[in-house]
Amino acid sequence: MVHIKKVEIFGFKSFGFKNTIVDFEPGLISISGPNGSGKSNILDAIIFALGENRPKVMRAPNLRALIHDIEGSTRRGPKMARSSVQFDNTDRKIPVDSDLVTITREMNDKGDNIYFLDKTKVQRQKVLELMELANAGLNQMNAVQQGTVTRISEFTSEEKRETIEALIGLSAFDEKKKEAEKQLFEADQRLAISLAKMGEVKKRIDDLEIERNHKLRYDLIERELNRFKAISAASNLKVLLSEKTSKERTQNALNSEKRHFEDERTTIRKEHSELQKQKNQFLDETNAYNQAKSKIDTALSSVKQTFDAAESSIITSNKRLAQINSRIPELSPTLSKSEEEKNSLETQIENQKQLINSLRENKKQVDDASENIATRRSEILKRQSHISSQKREVDNKISNLTNKITGAKLLVGKLDSEINDIDEKLVANSDKQKGITVNQDYLHRQKTKLEHAVTNHKQTIDEIKQRIKTNEAKKQKLENEISELSSLIDASSKGANKYETKIKFVKGIMHEDYSISKLKHDAENLGVEGLVYEILSWNKKYERAVLAVSSDWIKAVVVKDFQALISLAQSVREKKLPKLKIIPLEAIPDFKLDIPNDPSIIGVLSDYVSCDTKFNALKTFLFGNILLVDSRDSAIKNSKLGYKTITLEGEFYEAKASAVVIDINSKISKLTKIINMSDSVEGLQTMISVLRKTTQKKKNQVKKYQDLLKTHENRIKLSEQGLVVTHNSYSDLKNKINSITKNLEQYFSRNKQLQRKRERLSTELIKQSSHLESLESQIRLVRENYAEPQMDSIANELKSLNEQFSESMRKQNTNHTELKEKETELATLMVSLTKNRSIHRTSQQEYSSIKEEKYHLEVNVRKKEKERSIADEELVKLRQEEQDLISTSGSSVEKMKEFDDGIEKLHNQERDITREIGTRERKSDSLNRDLSEITQKESKIKAMLSTFGFDATIEVFDVTSLISSLEHEQNRIRSSLNAGAPSQFSEISFGYRTASSNKNILEQERNKIVAFIESVEKQKRQTFLDAFDTVDKEIRDAFSKMTGGNAWLELENEDDIFASGLNYIIQFPNKPKRESTSISGGEKTLAAIVFVLALQKLNPSPFYLFDEVDAHLDAPNAAKLSKIIKERSIGSQFLMVSLKDSVVEKAKLIYGVFPKNGVSNVVKYKDKRMLNMEEESTITN
Repeated sequence: MVHIKKVEIFGFKSFGFKNTIVDFEPGLISISGPNGSGKSNILDAIIFALGENRPKVMRAPNLRALIHDIEGSTRRGPKMARSSVQFDNTDRKIPVDSDLVTITREMNDKGDNIYFLDKTKVQRQKVLELMELANAGLNQMNAVQQGTVTRISEFTSEEKRETIEALIGLSAFDEKKKEAEKQLFEADQRLAISLAKMGEVKKRIDDLEIERNHKLRYDLIERELNRFKAISAASNLKVLLSEKTSKERTQNALNSEKRHFEDERTTIRKEHSELQKQKNQFLDETNAYNQAKSKIDTALSSVKQTFDAAESSIITSNKRLAQINSRIPELSPTLSKSEEEKNSLETQIENQKQLINSLRENKKQVDDASENIATRRSEILKRQSHISSQKREVDNKISNLTNKITGAKLLVGKLDSEINDIDEKLVANSDKQKGITVNQDYLHRQKTKLEHAVTNHKQTIDEIKQRIKTNEAKKQKLENEISELSSLIDASSKGANKYETKIKFVKGIMHEDYSISKLKHDAENLGVEGLVYEILSWNKKYERAVLAVSSDWIKAVVVKDFQALISLAQSVREKKLPKLKIIPLEAIPDFKLDIPNDPSIIGVLSDYVSCDTKFNALKTFLFGNILLVDSRDSAIKNSKLGYKTITLEGEFYEAKASAVVIDINSKISKLTKIINMSDSVEGLQTMISVLRKTTQKKKNQVKKYQDLLKTHENRIKLSEQGLVVTHNSYSDLKNKINSITKNLEQYFSRNKQLQRKRERLSTELIKQSSHLESLESQIRLVRENYAEPQMDSIANELKSLNEQFSESMRKQNTNHTELKEKETELATLMVSLTKNRSIHRTSQQEYSSIKEEKYHLEVNVRKKEKERSIADEELVKLRQEEQDLISTSGSSVEKMKEFDDGIEKLHNQERDITREIGTRERKSDSLNRDLSEITQKESKIKAMLSTFGFDATIEVFDVTSLISSLEHEQNRIRSSLNAGAPSQFSEISFGYRTASSNKNILEQERNKIVAFIESVEKQKRQTFLDAFDTVDKEIRDAFSKMTGGNAWLELENEDDIFASGLNYIIQFPNKPKRESTSISGGEKTLAAIVFVLALQKLNPSPFYLFDEVDAHLDAPNAAKLSKIIKERSIGSQFLMVSLKDSVVEKAKLIYGVFPKNGVSNVVKYKDKRMLNMEEESTITN
């Protein structure tokens, strides 16, 4: 069988840059060693060689991290990782014609990989394909890494199903189905196109068939119409000739009347011309009035425009005045305030100028004093220059020494000043350091608070998430319960509706059998109490007996008395109803049957029928003389004694055993049974109602949980927002703390620098002080040895002058600094004054402008009001003139009206005459047209008769109705007439038959595809179910062996396997059954290992790699697992990394791995007690 024969490792993970060879055999191989020794790296090397490219599977951040790095610094050659796996292939499971197959993978430090198959370079895909063919691929569940068992123990039901699907390769079915569905879609499209085309063609064929029939009918009508039209034309010709003569006479009369009206119109036109002439003369006289009226209208228009313009200007000016009046109160405070500010600034500027002038005078005095001192000093120096040459050398020495002393004093003063500055800076920095330290402590306290706040936020979020998880679980549970209740309600409703419908139908049949439905509305008036089967009821046990006895009376009508019976009978006869049995309650006599002393007699049958007390007589009537017995023999015996008997099975015996009736499954029996089920249906309906209420309550609870979840989600959002804000505050605080820490460090550094500088300056100050003392000593020595009274006087005076000069220079500098400051302040005040003046000037200008504008507006308003008044007076005057002119023109208007009336009257007369003439002309024209048409028709009729082969002498009769009918039909046909319909019908019919054949072929293709999809789905389902059964069986066996308990798989939804999951049910001994995700951690591990072992049976691999799968198992369970693996290793190979003694004891071959200088080393045990200290493999470079 195929198994791993040897593994060779070089530079891979913890294995160094030398070949490590590990030989293997079939069966169980144990690999053990301390933690971190690299024992799992042997299995990683195997899957690395077989093409694994996922670093996480091999517990590495990336592939290059797999290269050994402990000895990397000392290695001279290139760094690389290599792993070779040699397989025993004697059975040729790997499709390579060789007993040994070696697969090698090399990876350099750049991450480039090379694969070799028996020293021949190949692609990775080739290696993967070979392993797949040998059932040893990377995804066959044959390599179980660290953590795999834990992950499997947390699988959801869907993930369990998907794992099985992946192992048995169901994706191939999905690919086939997807490809088939694509072909089906294309086939449907082709079929739809074909059907659409055929539909169009079929519709066209139907249309063409109608059109063809229309064309044939049209041709027949056309021939008949030609004959009838010829007859009609001959008849019309005779009528036309008579009409032509009559119209010629009428036209002559119209011409005579027309001439008479034209003479009258000529006379009226002459009178109209004379009257128009008189009117024109009168119009000339009235032109003067029109001119005066026009002049007044022009003046009115001009004055009105002036009035309107003045009115508009007044309104506009008043609006602007209102704006100005509101603006003036706003400007006054601004002007006052700016005036006050200006006065204040001018006062300050004046004071500042006086102070500057004073400082300038002081500066001048100081400058004059300095100049005097310099002059005096110059004079003294001149006097000194006239001293004898003997003293010149001494003077030079004294001068040099004096200059040095002066420089030394200045330097000492400077150093002392710098030291004082440094001391002040050190004190200031210390204060700042203390403040920063306090602030730093405060920020650290705030940081601690924020850290607590972050922790609280996280805890709150975790708590809310846990609540959400709990509530979602409860909500899911409720939804599942609602789903189950809904399914139960649906099933119950269907059942109730089914039986309720049957009951209603049966009752309807039974009512309709005797037409009782026609009497229902009058039941109360007719005294009908109901039907027998409605009034009586019985226990199911006695149903057959009751129905056998009462089958003839079960549908009888029960009434109160004989009167009701007579009324009902009368009504039945009137309505001609069929046969009807009627039982009057009052007519039933009292009766009580004496029961023989026989233990086989159960009792009188009426005692086992229930009804209202008022119907007891009915019960006695039907069943009171019937004995209910427990057997057929008893029934026959008592029947011979003269009793009617009935068995529980429904065998009814008449008295004296004269007849027997058996009614077990009659129609009445069945129908009545269904009716009796109505009580159960009502109970079912009640149960459904309760279930619906329960469902609604649960839905309300679900809604409550949904609202609660929404509230929790909102709280999470708020908490997360708070967490973000707190994180941001925390980050800002950390930045502040870092900044303060840096500042503190800078201050420390600065203080150290200042301290060092102070120390240096102090040293320099001591040095310069010593130097100054030395210089002064030298001067004293020179003076003691060489000075004279005159030289002493000059020196003292020069010293005094130097001191005066220094004091003068100090005052000069102080005065200059103060003067600069005051000039700067003066410049600032001047800028403020300039700005104030600008604001004041702007406000003053605006104030003056609007004041002036207000004045002009007021003047303009007064002016425009005056203009408006004048224009108003002129308007009144002009309107009066207009009225006077109109009043003087009244008589002219009346006279003009007379002329117009006369002209209008003559015009109307002329128009009436012209109308009459036009009427005659139109009639004459009409007659002319009629005569012309008659002549044309006459010619046409003669031509038509000639065309039809007839003449005017043809015999005529009335064919109008015939022609009208045929023309109507012909016109109806003509609207849809297709002259080429017959030929088109033949052509398209042939095409339709061809398309129909193609459609049949497409349907066959589609049906084949559908059948293929169904077969693929069936095969997929069956393949999964076979795998499911295999895994389930293996789980049951393995779990039972390991724990003595039970475990099995359940499908969540057998109707839709691939939309649901698998439930892995676990039942440990003496414990209730639970889902695998709901058990403890150790139990989960055990269940997951059993699941893995079961999955491996689906597609057995020639070898298995187990990496510490038993790590979380206790000793007893680990021993049981090792026993199962030992059994399975027969005929297979298990390479198992484990620290459990039970595995070592059962292993066929044992390897130990130990680290040495960070490099993994491998040793082999000769047996299970002794350690072979020789390395298993020969190590070569």
